[in-house]
Amino acid sequence: MELWTVYDRPADHPRHCAVRKILVEDDGLSPADWHLFGSLQEARSALARRGLIRVPRAAQDDPALVETWL
Repeated sequence: MELWTVYDRPADHPRHCAVRKILVEDDGLSPADWHLFGSLQEARSALARRGLIRVPRAAQDDPALVETWL
């Protein structure tokens, strides 16, 4: 399964919206490289074009984490 995590201006990319694909496999998680966008809207548009569904963040998640797409 693929998950796409969306962070708005995280500490390691303070000028971007950062998106990272994570593969969920039997033996654990395999994160891929970051994809950087100029805005949250640009990132959302790119993920929506892939036919993915947005899931909001949970209260206990990192504050920079905006949402996850499946």
